[in-house]
Amino acid sequence: MSIELAHDKRTWLVAIAAAGAISLWLFPHYRRLLYTFPRDVRAISKLLYVKYIIGKAQKRNKPITHYFVEIVNQNPDKIVVEEIETGRKFTLKQLNELANQYANYFLSKGYKQGDTVGVFLENSADYIAVWVGLAKVGIHTAWLNINIKLEPLQHSITSANCKAVITSKSLLHVIDEAREADCLSTDLPIFTIDQTNSTYATDVSGVRTDISEPPEADINFSSVLSYIYTSGTTGNPKPAVIKHFRYFWISTLSGNVCGLRNDDTVYVFLPMYHSAGGILGVGQLVARGCKLVVRKKFSASNFWLDVRKYNCTVSQYIGEVARYLVAKKPSPEDSHHPLRVLYGNGLRKEIWQELVDRFKVKRISEFYGSTEGNANAVNLDGTIGACGVLPLPQWIQKHATVAVLRIDKDSGEFLRNKEGLCIKCQPGEHGHLIGLIRANDKLNSFEGYMNKQETEKKLVRDVFVKGDVAFASGDLFLWDEYGYLYFKDRLGDTYRWRGENVSTTEVESVLQPVKEIEDAVVYGVEVKGREGRAGMISATVYDGVDVNTVITHIAERVVSRLPSYAIPLFLRICKEVERTGTYKLKKNVLRDQGFNPDECDGDGLYYFDAAAKLYKKLDYQMYDEIQSGRYNKI
Repeated sequence: MSIELAHDKRTWLVAIAAAGAISLWLFPHYRRLLYTFPRDVRAISKLLYVKYIIGKAQKRNKPITHYFVEIVNQNPDKIVVEEIETGRKFTLKQLNELANQYANYFLSKGYKQGDTVGVFLENSADYIAVWVGLAKVGIHTAWLNINIKLEPLQHSITSANCKAVITSKSLLHVIDEAREADCLSTDLPIFTIDQTNSTYATDVSGVRTDISEPPEADINFSSVLSYIYTSGTTGNPKPAVIKHFRYFWISTLSGNVCGLRNDDTVYVFLPMYHSAGGILGVGQLVARGCKLVVRKKFSASNFWLDVRKYNCTVSQYIGEVARYLVAKKPSPEDSHHPLRVLYGNGLRKEIWQELVDRFKVKRISEFYGSTEGNANAVNLDGTIGACGVLPLPQWIQKHATVAVLRIDKDSGEFLRNKEGLCIKCQPGEHGHLIGLIRANDKLNSFEGYMNKQETEKKLVRDVFVKGDVAFASGDLFLWDEYGYLYFKDRLGDTYRWRGENVSTTEVESVLQPVKEIEDAVVYGVEVKGREGRAGMISATVYDGVDVNTVITHIAERVVSRLPSYAIPLFLRICKEVERTGTYKLKKNVLRDQGFNPDECDGDGLYYFDAAAKLYKKLDYQMYDEIQSGRYNKI
């Protein structure tokens, strides 16, 4: 009898197991839920831990500089900055004393809490010391892009209400040019961190001598720390507001989810004026005490030499960096290095596996985020091509602050249901990534820009319920059947090239003084094997105008007015173009046609020769050279 019962029990267990297996097979949705469950648990646990850390910091209500001083006091003699080009080394104590020198000097010159000083410097220990020191006394810093010049530089300085600018001998010529062109007032005080022959700039290197802690300012976790510029959608760079808590949580979150340790040595070569270098990179020192090995700018030939020489265990990257690394000739030394973690964004799916196989990096943490936004994601399990995850279970989605929404493919506008609310994408669909704004949650707040009108342009209202508000990222994503997020493209009037966001409106404004142009638009086009999109101009000219003269004038304008990454690489002189109802050139049509001679209806096509600083004729042969990668000087 007992044998029969046992047999029946086994039969039932087998039947139940079989039924479960059949259910999973018949219902792939549940199979996917089971497959992604461990990943989702890990993601939620990481998020909850970071929320716990930020909650504790919020209760303490201290500025980021307070945490830095705590780290200094814990381990004052630890070397935390080593500059590759100069060989200079700084302990925590020395870096803090340098920060105090800058703070006390600017106080002695009458600058006070609430003032803003522009920082126009290359990567260095001084860059860190300047903003940390000024932050201690409540002086805001505007992190100026060192590639901009003339009008864009003027706009960046004035839009942040800078009362002074601090720069270096190597960059002073840019200030000289702006002053000579009447783009900068001669009344604007200019300071330098080193000695120059300037008759107007004040060298502070010999007079900043007070290393004592400056008077404590009335600042806290929610005070403004700095302004970091973003291209956005409407022209000139816009200063995004970075508060102390935002610097804290970005540094903390990135370090935690990317697997960084306090004893890591982080290789920093991305520009410190960007959030990537200045927060995600430098933040590992300021918020957790990691050592930084600092190079002024990326060098593909020196990357692995630096990593080995300085024993770097962690490095940042952007997509262009990864492409340069795999393009180098293979070496037996490729996998012999101490690098444990690569973290960054823009890594193309096509080279991801090659990077892993060839260099044997244990962990690649691809993430998504923006300087000012709250729509963030990170790849925790190394799924190739993904930059994050939005879990499939509905109960998780109800609490998620990130979503992918359906949009009109032509206008880019959010689609809405009969109640006037936005419509979520289903797994497998493309849509616009947004981040819900929750004012009482530091992780999901949105401070926006100094200009409130610009801030309003980034908001979408009545998303899931009447009255709610979200940050619109401006980026198109694929949310796949397993909940992974894949960045696909920029939406609207920006494109990304060489790791920088470029505003088409800004480039178009540079072309306006070219009187031979009747109309012109700028947009990004895909180049095979390259990350992002390269800039392209399509222009119509007035009858009787010499085209060669127009092309020369266009080249002169873009070279003199734009940073190198923003110079459009392709030019199309159109005979006839399709226009909108308001007589504007149709960007979408032009974008789809790209710079392919077969698609451009016999229009004149040109490519930018960076060495000659001219646009040259683009024929079928050059088109093939560019698309095959044989011509790579773009």
